[in-house]
Amino acid sequence: MLRRVLFRLHWLIGLSASVVLAVVGATGALMAYEDELLRWLNPGVLSLPACTAAAPALPQVAKQARDAIPERAVTFITAASDPTEPWRVWYAWPPGKRGGSSRGELRYIDPATGMLLPEARGQRFFATVKLLHRTLLADEIGKQIVGASTIGLVLMALSGLYLRWPRRITNWRSWLVIRWSRAGRIRWWDVHTVIGTLVLPIYLLAAFSGLYWAYDWYRDGLQRLAGMSVATKAKPTDGLHKPLDEAALARVWSTFTGNAANYGTATLRIDDARNGKVEINWLPTNAQHDRAFNRLTLDATTGTVLRNEPFANKPPMQRLLASMLPLHNGRYFGPLGVILVLIGALMLPVFAATGWWLYLDRRRRAQPQRHQSTVPARAI
Repeated sequence: MLRRVLFRLHWLIGLSASVVLAVVGATGALMAYEDELLRWLNPGVLSLPACTAAAPALPQVAKQARDAIPERAVTFITAASDPTEPWRVWYAWPPGKRGGSSRGELRYIDPATGMLLPEARGQRFFATVKLLHRTLLADEIGKQIVGASTIGLVLMALSGLYLRWPRRITNWRSWLVIRWSRAGRIRWWDVHTVIGTLVLPIYLLAAFSGLYWAYDWYRDGLQRLAGMSVATKAKPTDGLHKPLDEAALARVWSTFTGNAANYGTATLRIDDARNGKVEINWLPTNAQHDRAFNRLTLDATTGTVLRNEPFANKPPMQRLLASMLPLHNGRYFGPLGVILVLIGALMLPVFAATGWWLYLDRRRRAQPQRHQSTVPARAI
């Protein structure tokens, strides 16, 4: 009885969510090597010639960025210690226009010359791919559909594992062998189940980490469990921001460089100093991954350190939550993790195709039986 219920649940969810999951998988595969592809497409923008001049200071670069587009406020800046890396600058969206990033429009600037670099080729494409991956380009409705499909992926993975559990668990052939010599349904059943079993850990990790952005209740619950304060969404305050002036930026930057000599990148918001504090999220050059941020909170008036939060000193659960994105895209586990996530993402369209084929084939086989059961027996 349980097997029959799980079988119907498996194909019902599969028919409902397979197309969405195929889109999520295809876009996830495109995003797996986004940084590497953008660098390859933009050799003069995302990789600069080596410079032997003195390292630029943040106030100088911030002034140059503001002068480049004076009609739009600079919201965030990411400084890089590597002289071959451009600095990232976010400009506030023009009135009436909102893009995919809450920070604003991303541009790159050469810190040595102060020249605003051309928009990176492929940047808008990947921004669209990211929105398609997260919301199906349908805002909140699409976000909810993707979230529900992600929960469906968990249920399909676990029910599928139960349905194909062999009688002899130690028989590796039952787990791993695809009978390519068999035609039709048996072959595609093996493809569906064997590959599904191999990528099941990847899907569970991707699903449970992906839900972190899909549902506020899920993210808030995990943060409370980790002992973190749950931040409420800030209301729009356009026109009420108080940007940091050059003197404040100079004090803040001087204190930061004195406390973080080994920084690789440092990101700070420079358009909002209403509370008198400046938070700098920075990565050391030997960071475990690209979300292992240390945080330094400074007084904007005096430049003194108010709070120093190294990533390594966070409780384990908080470090885990801060690592959700590297866990989701595989970068937490290094180059091999990215490859495995790429393979798993590419398999989602395969599961959609084989699952639909198996379902339609089953329907086709059942039609003659239904026809025979509805034909009345001839009277003798």
